[in-house]
Amino acid sequence: MVSIFRSDTFRNLQGPLSLISLVASLVVLYREAVSWEAIPDLLEGFTFTDAPFQLTSFALSLLLVFRTDASYARWCTAQDAWGDLRTAAGDLMRKAAAWVDDTAHLRRLVRWTSAFSRCLMVELRYDLGSTAMEEAMRGELKGIMRPHELEQLMGAGPYYHQFAQSVLTALVETAQLSESREGALLSDLERLNRAAGECEKVLRFPIPLTYTRHTSRFMLIYLTALPLALYDACNIWVIPVTATIAYLLLGIEDIGVQIEEPFSILPLPEICQDLHITAQRTMAQRAAVRCLADPDQCRFDPDEERGSSELEELNDRATEAAAAAAAAAATAAQAAAVAAATAAALEAARQTMDCDGAAVTAAAAAASSTAATAATNGRHRAGDAIAVGAKMNPLAFPQGDPYGSGSGPVAAVPEPNGNGNGRANVPSGPGVLVGSSAASTRQAHR
Repeated sequence: MVSIFRSDTFRNLQGPLSLISLVASLVVLYREAVSWEAIPDLLEGFTFTDAPFQLTSFALSLLLVFRTDASYARWCTAQDAWGDLRTAAGDLMRKAAAWVDDTAHLRRLVRWTSAFSRCLMVELRYDLGSTAMEEAMRGELKGIMRPHELEQLMGAGPYYHQFAQSVLTALVETAQLSESREGALLSDLERLNRAAGECEKVLRFPIPLTYTRHTSRFMLIYLTALPLALYDACNIWVIPVTATIAYLLLGIEDIGVQIEEPFSILPLPEICQDLHITAQRTMAQRAAVRCLADPDQCRFDPDEERGSSELEELNDRATEAAAAAAAAAATAAQAAAVAAATAAALEAARQTMDCDGAAVTAAAAAASSTAATAATNGRHRAGDAIAVGAKMNPLAFPQGDPYGSGSGPVAAVPEPNGNGNGRANVPSGPGVLVGSSAASTRQAHR
C-alpha cells in the first residue's frame, strides 16, 4: 500500500486527485456548517440522489473499456512488431554469417543490421527532423558505425531506417550468393521493413484526440459531483472514499493514455543493445560454427575463432620459433664454413709443404664430414623449429601438411623422408636454409 504513493500513476494524478479531494472537503464543510446552523442552507429544497450516477456509470464504464482496449491493441501491435524485427534481424545475421565468405563484407552487413534497429528506435521516440533527434541518432550510432558511414547516414534523414535498409539490400545483392540464398536474405529484409511499417502505423495514426478528451472530461465531472451523492451515506468519510474511487478510475484512464504511445514505454534500448550483442556474438562464433561444420577450415581461419590476445601470443611464439630456426641455420653455416676453411688449409699445406698426402687427405675428409654433419644437424633443428611454429600459428607458417607442401617459408624443409628418424631431407647448402629461415621470420611477423 505504501508503494502506491511512490508510483508513477499516483504522481501523474496528483492534480486531479487534489481537485476532487478539495471539492469533497468543501461539501463536507458546508454540510457540517449547515447542520450546526452556522450558515443558512442555501440548497434547501434540493434533494441529492445517486440516480444520475447509476444512469451514467454504464456509459462511463464503456468509455473506459473501449479506451483501454484500443490502447492495449496499439501496445500489442508495437510489441509484436519489435519482436518480429528482433527475430528477423537475428535470422539475417545468422544466415549471412554462414553464407557470406568475405569477412569484411559480412561485418558491414552485420553493422548496418544493428544500426537499422537503432535508427528506427530514435525515429519513434523523437520528432522527425528535430535537433534532439539528430543528436540522439549520433549518440546511438557513434560506437557502431564508422565515421564516414555515420555522416552519409545523417545526410539521408529524417527517415534514417529507410537508408539503412537500402544499404542492407545493396550489401545482400553484392555478396555474390546463389539466387536461393540471396532470396532468403532479402526475405528477412522484407520482414524488417514490415515490422518498421507496423511501428510507423502505430505512431502516425493515434486514437482520436476528441475521444480521449471526452473521456477525461466525463470522468472529471462524474467524480467532482460524486461527494454530493455520497455525503448522506458517508458523512465526513466522503473525502477518503471519493479520493479512493477517483484514484481507481483515473488510474485506469491514465494507464490507457500511457500505453496508447507504447514506444516511450517499451524497452527499445534494451532490445537494440541485445541485437548489438547478438551481432558481436555472431561474428565471434562464426569460425567455430564453420569449424564444426567443416574441420578443414579451422586451420585456415584461426583468427576468427581466437581472441586478439591469444593471436598475439601465438604470433610471438611463432616468431620465436622462426628466430630459433634462423639461429640454428646460421650456426650450421658457420660450422660448415669453418670446416671447409680447415679442409682447404690442410689441402694447401699438403701441396706446399709436401706433407704426407694420405694423412692430410684423411684430415681434410674428416673436416668435410664434420662440416656436412654440422650443416645437416643445423638444418634438422631449423626444420623442427619451423614445424613447431607452424603448429602454433598456421597463419604465420602456411602449410598443407605438417612440414609444408613446397611453398611458403617451410619450402626448404620438405616432407619427412623414409629414414625412420623423423628428419627431413633438406637441400644441401646452408644458403638455402638461411634464406628460408629469414623468410620464416618475415612471414611470422606478417
